[in-house]
Amino acid sequence: MTEKFTKKLFKKKRTVGIWATLGAPCVAEIISNVGFDWILFDCEHGVNNPNNLTDQLNAVRSINQEIVCLVRVGSNDIVEIKRVLDIGVDGIMVPMISCRAEAEAVVRYCNYPPTGERGVTGISRASKYGLRENYLQEASNEISILVQVESMKGLQNLAAIIDTDGVDGVFIGPHDLAASMDKLGDTSAKEVEDQIKGAVKVISEKGKPAGTIALTNKEGLERFKQGFRFVAIAHDANFISVQLHLLKTNFYDDLENL
Repeated sequence: MTEKFTKKLFKKKRTVGIWATLGAPCVAEIISNVGFDWILFDCEHGVNNPNNLTDQLNAVRSINQEIVCLVRVGSNDIVEIKRVLDIGVDGIMVPMISCRAEAEAVVRYCNYPPTGERGVTGISRASKYGLRENYLQEASNEISILVQVESMKGLQNLAAIIDTDGVDGVFIGPHDLAASMDKLGDTSAKEVEDQIKGAVKVISEKGKPAGTIALTNKEGLERFKQGFRFVAIAHDANFISVQLHLLKTNFYDDLENL
């Protein structure tokens, strides 16, 4: 595990995060006030995109300088990755990685030449709009690179993916994994759970941190118990939806009993 990753995301053995999908700076600000270890802005699903990330990142930093800001891009695309990195983030996550060649591409896209292929600009938010000296020389050592494995093909190639030089951590996506196993929507199926437990064991034995998402406290604690080191225990849209539904249901029940 590289020093940059330990410094940025793993000051503690276990870190707790939240998935942010709503694209609203005020929601990002609320999350920052709560004080999670990290927040992941999801550009694969939902309304987030490179055009609305800056306001959300600024909202976070106005409240909390310590929270780690990660972004999941929509795909393993050199242009999208470049645009997100130029905005200035602590780490990037790339979904649907299923083999070593794809993981190697992620690393190349995140690093400047000569080791990578990231397009060069000296004037961006990440470089304080050109005011930060040595940004181009230091940038590659500051960005945590996470790959998301979420298919049976990916699990079959997991060891090779983990061993890819430059990959700092591996995130197991339970929902797409379940779908790839003909268990669409059933992440709690025993077959799916067995694969997840096997995956985190391999990742941990390789010395890399494993991450995943859980939507309840019980599930989050179970994931940490299994050996995961960074777990999202909430999803902003899901949390609001579930809590509002619960509030409405309980209120109507009480109203009927008046």
